[in-house]
Amino acid sequence: MARGVGPTAGSHRMLARVPPIVAVAVGALVLAGCAGQGSAPPASAPTAAVTPTVAPTTSAAFSPALCSAAAEYQAAANALVDLDVNRVGTDGVKKALQDLETAANDLTTAAQAQFAPEVEQLKLSVASLRSTVAGLTDEDSLSTNLGKIAASVGAVEQAAAPIVESVRTGCPSVPPVDIPPTS
Repeated sequence: MARGVGPTAGSHRMLARVPPIVAVAVGALVLAGCAGQGSAPPASAPTAAVTPTVAPTTSAAFSPALCSAAAEYQAAANALVDLDVNRVGTDGVKKALQDLETAANDLTTAAQAQFAPEVEQLKLSVASLRSTVAGLTDEDSLSTNLGKIAASVGAVEQAAAPIVESVRTGCPSVPPVDIPPTS
């Protein structure tokens, strides 16, 4: 599993240094979504109710594609926990968020047959994340949009949690949730 996210391959410029306050805020706010899997949705998160699906509990009930998609999603979510904003800058934060979006989209495709209600909520959350990522252009936009980033990541995490937790019971390849440090 990747422990950091580097700049995108086509980056024209990498920010020299993100101010420490931005790094702390991103660490505290963005990653709070990763730890908040059982918490209430952020205020700006979609409010549609999700009816949990009773999922099979054996690996035979989950396709290899679903196991793989859940593992990739959890790896992308965990990568946010280990993200060093000062090292990767705005481009690296965007890439990490885009990786989460891609993994969530792959999860929706693989989970559609068994988790239709949860998949619909996840699709809504991913659309919000996509919009948030599109607004990140530089260090200032990163600082300005911390609340939106946290809300978007939190909504995706909350929407994906019922799927990933159910799949984890039958797919040992799905890693556990990394919890951000409290300090």
